[in-house]
Amino acid sequence: MRRFLFLTIFVIAIFTLNAQLRTTNFMEDGAAVPRDHQLDFSKIKVALSFDAPSGTVFGKVVYQFSCLRPTVSSFFLDGIKMQVKEVTLNGQPVKYKLDSVSISVLPNEPLVWNIPYEMTVSYEAKPRVGLYFIGWNDKNNLSRKQIWSQGEQIDNRNWIPMYDERNDKLLTEMSVRFDKEYKVLSNGKLVDKQENADGTTTWNYVMSHPQSPYLIMLGIGKYDIKETHSASGVPMHLYYYPEWKERVEPVYQYSEAMVDFFEKEIGVKYPWESYSQIPVQDYMFGAMENTTATIYGDFYAVDSKGLLDRNYIGVNAHELAHQWFGDCVTALSDAHQWLQESFATYYNQMFEREVFGEDYFNWSRRGAQNASVDESLKNKFAVAHSEGGGTRVYGKGAFVLNMLKQVVGGREVYNKAVKHYLEKHAYQNVDTHDLLIAFEETTGMQLDWFWTEWLNRGGEPNYHINYTETGNTTTIIVKQIQALTDVTGYKNGLYKMPIWIEVFYKDGTSFKKQYSIQEQTDIITIQNANSKKVDYILFDPGNEVLKSIAFEKPFEMLEAQSIHSANFLDRYDAIVAMRGMEIEKKRLVLQKAFQNDKFFAIRSEAIAQLANDVQSVQLMKAALVDKDPVIRKAVLRNVNPVAAGLVPEFEKLLTDSSYEIVEVALQKLSALNETKTANYLSVTKNVEGNLGKQVKVRWLEIAYMYTGKKQFADELIKLSSNSYEFRTRGNVFSALKRMNYFSDTLTENLIDGVLSANVRLSGPANDLLKYFYAQNQNRKSISTYIASQQWFPWQKAILNASGY
Repeated sequence: MRRFLFLTIFVIAIFTLNAQLRTTNFMEDGAAVPRDHQLDFSKIKVALSFDAPSGTVFGKVVYQFSCLRPTVSSFFLDGIKMQVKEVTLNGQPVKYKLDSVSISVLPNEPLVWNIPYEMTVSYEAKPRVGLYFIGWNDKNNLSRKQIWSQGEQIDNRNWIPMYDERNDKLLTEMSVRFDKEYKVLSNGKLVDKQENADGTTTWNYVMSHPQSPYLIMLGIGKYDIKETHSASGVPMHLYYYPEWKERVEPVYQYSEAMVDFFEKEIGVKYPWESYSQIPVQDYMFGAMENTTATIYGDFYAVDSKGLLDRNYIGVNAHELAHQWFGDCVTALSDAHQWLQESFATYYNQMFEREVFGEDYFNWSRRGAQNASVDESLKNKFAVAHSEGGGTRVYGKGAFVLNMLKQVVGGREVYNKAVKHYLEKHAYQNVDTHDLLIAFEETTGMQLDWFWTEWLNRGGEPNYHINYTETGNTTTIIVKQIQALTDVTGYKNGLYKMPIWIEVFYKDGTSFKKQYSIQEQTDIITIQNANSKKVDYILFDPGNEVLKSIAFEKPFEMLEAQSIHSANFLDRYDAIVAMRGMEIEKKRLVLQKAFQNDKFFAIRSEAIAQLANDVQSVQLMKAALVDKDPVIRKAVLRNVNPVAAGLVPEFEKLLTDSSYEIVEVALQKLSALNETKTANYLSVTKNVEGNLGKQVKVRWLEIAYMYTGKKQFADELIKLSSNSYEFRTRGNVFSALKRMNYFSDTLTENLIDGVLSANVRLSGPANDLLKYFYAQNQNRKSISTYIASQQWFPWQKAILNASGY
């Protein structure tokens, strides 16, 4: 009996181990599992006030927790360079120790299982990252004044002492006392707002479901709010700058519809009590999906003209999708981050398909495909690996999910499995294996092979295709020519996938069948009983499989494919394959593609190939007045207006509806026709632009280069200060480098940028400062300024590290 029991346990253990190992990443990953922790924090209450000009946080946090170990004699909280005033445990003071990254708590007696504990920490902090104080040190008092947070990955520990890892889920409450002229946003529901006698307001937010610590957020600034709701009744609070009211519609278009679309597509109701969005200045990423409260860079808050160059729709949908994928169901560790980003990317692509159409969706997938293949030239990390990188975690993973949908049988089956996954793990942590189990439980399919080659191993298949026609058969030879390694593919470096092959005949008929492609060489024989003439052949029509492919086709076949293929990507690939061909052979095909196709990618490709063709000037004229700004931009990028005799048509672009077109047209025309630069400057004098004041910055640069007048350069110097957001400053840095213009005031502005925690500002500022520092005539001025100032140790360390 004991031997039988031992054998049973042994078999179960081996089976369990095998189930775990079968989805283990095949490259070693130190971040595959989270760090150990001794306590389970169930709730924290955070009370905050600030001295904004000095960047100081005054905080008090109350924690509710229990032990995960039988006894705990000491434990620590993550807390970066904090000054702790007091720590109490169940109302009694306890000892603690501080270092630069944590607070070690030493209970008076060991903590034990099955007892609830409450601890309070009172502290001060001056965070460099995690919480950002914007505009409070602007000497000109022109900048917006804000405080906002960015917690992912582990930066909330800079302003809140806590166990700051994603593998804990806890209820949160946030109480913030601040100047009554400002609005405060945090996670959850605003349950109370109290006016205080000292001119401040206390805002109290409460979450009704647990979240991971990195999702805790805070946003403070001067805003108005559009109150709205989805058709299903989800309350929505859309923040905006009061002076930008006219931008609310361009920025937040489709916001309500997105909620309804995702609830229907995912099959799970929005999992939180409300949803807010708030723009902030100097945000270094695109946006962040904090639970119930997305923060996004105010560079997305464009007007109706800026909308032609950049919109918030995809980012908006991406962050909303995270409320399900990432916030409600959260990756256990960095290795499983794709469960958040790939899903959010895929679902934002699906919503964009609703708005912009199928071709746009496929074009997004193609971009992800190209980026993934390029990334694999550098390394073979997997999607489910902590070092996989953004290309894989976002775009490749989204492409893989679309393939998974096809493999399991389509949208209905896929949606059923995703719904089961979300409901089974609601408000919990998950790993890649949990998703596999959810799909296997709902479909009954063994999908380990798919997880192995597409998620736990890296790379992509590289297919080389040949075909022959002999009598009544067409033979297609498929070779996998990628390097065969043990960290790519399903087995021995080879990939297996069901792939459709289509053969189209000149009489209008076709043959279509799906084949399992899995060997190093697969030979497909297709019967052609009537010996019909082949018009063209498609391997993987619609580009459903992530891959590289070499399939050389004669021009006649490419021409037919470019005209008759149902899927835009197949038509596009045929046009791209003509790049190296003589213009006389392809001219008519390209012109027809431009005239007949609807999507910008094919039309832009045709413009690029016809750019220097004198017989296509009329096409270029038509393109310059096309209603799609992408088409006008394609001509602007590719065509020399002087050589093509299109200067008058290009000059009309100086009043275009797109800021980007106005900027590029101004730069290009001024460079090609200096005698008319004054006229060009006059036409564009009052255009500022949206994205970092791009038109104004370019205008000032050209005005200085054309006239030599110092006043234009000095205005650029003003725009380089911290009175302005980082995109404007970055544009100015680029202009000043092209101008080779330096001043003492610029030194101060550049060093302010170098010391910024925003790497998208500090990097360009440091590059320009080094550029001028390398010039003998400027080095002394820069060194003298640095020596004359009093620097904090961290500032001095940055300057020393930069070599100043």
